[in-house]
Amino acid sequence: MRGPEAESVASPAPHRGGGESLIGKRIPKLDAPDKATGRTRYIHDLNLPGQLHAKILRSDRLHARIVSIDTSRAAALPGVHVVLTARDIPRHGLGVNKDNPALKGDKVRSLRDEIAAIAAETPEIAAAAVRLIEVQYEDLPVITDATAARAPGAPLLHENKSGNLALTFDYEHGDVAVGEKESDFVVEDTFRLHYVTHCCMGVSGMIAEFQANGRLLLYSNTQVPFLHKREFAEILEMDPGDIRIIQPPIGGGFGSKLDIYPFEPICVFLARAAKRPVKLIYTREEEFIASPTRQPVVLTLRSGCKQDGTLTFRTCTTLHDNGAYTSWGATTPFVMMQTISSLYRLPHCRYHTDAVYTNNPYAGSFRGYGNLQAR
Repeated sequence: MRGPEAESVASPAPHRGGGESLIGKRIPKLDAPDKATGRTRYIHDLNLPGQLHAKILRSDRLHARIVSIDTSRAAALPGVHVVLTARDIPRHGLGVNKDNPALKGDKVRSLRDEIAAIAAETPEIAAAAVRLIEVQYEDLPVITDATAARAPGAPLLHENKSGNLALTFDYEHGDVAVGEKESDFVVEDTFRLHYVTHCCMGVSGMIAEFQANGRLLLYSNTQVPFLHKREFAEILEMDPGDIRIIQPPIGGGFGSKLDIYPFEPICVFLARAAKRPVKLIYTREEEFIASPTRQPVVLTLRSGCKQDGTLTFRTCTTLHDNGAYTSWGATTPFVMMQTISSLYRLPHCRYHTDAVYTNNPYAGSFRGYGNLQAR
């Protein structure tokens, strides 16, 4: 940071006398006046000249094969400029396992799945056009329990993922057999952590515009603009230097805006097809339905200690409900392992995780990022 404003946010120098210490003083936040008076402009307050408004058609089935999609009535509605389905855009998987295409063309795996998208003159026209799209499904067996998903013969959500296993994680130090022999007491129990969904005051959204020189301008409330820039460059086969991301005040993130989610490339592909800026903002209902959740976990913990309370060993196995696709929620076992194995002195530890596909919502980063599951 350059200029006089740098002095107001830099860490104060050690107090050596002669100057005034800031320790114990009330220092106003730099953005407080604008937020308190309503001057701060979040992404839903921003509009570009000539912009269109986007809406997404989401699946109303948990697990089904897509037999056909008829968008003709939606495309004929006055005010509609672009209708996209999976056949209109490159297939590029998103998320940790690259298993979540922006638009689903073969089958849907959860209620939040994106099937088609509309860009129209107003949000109301776009919403009306979405309701005109007709989708025929062939229902498939539904799995909503992670244990059932691992059972022999369980239907596969992703044909290339044997046993519905998305990710595994293992860690070990010492020798737990030795630790258990040294123990005067051994305690074992199983714990369950349930779903929780984000509810940021600022909903998810994006504005995308391809400029006259071919460069892409994005207004995005992502928490990680530089990671997004790299990901979009890969998706669009563009030079990262030709992509600019402007991050307005995001109105709350807490991990919900870390990964790249299907609505973002959908917005970009709509803008490219329309040759006009496109704004895609979640409704409050969509923020609940389509934002990532905290990942549910079944955790079995076995611990030992000596008579004086000294810890001797721990074994921990966890089963993660990965949901239909793999986002950052599946990477929380690394943080959980650190909490289990090293928060206290522990000479012997073994840790194992299975993250399993189900037809539930997929999980992402969520406040505390693995610490809640472990603690």
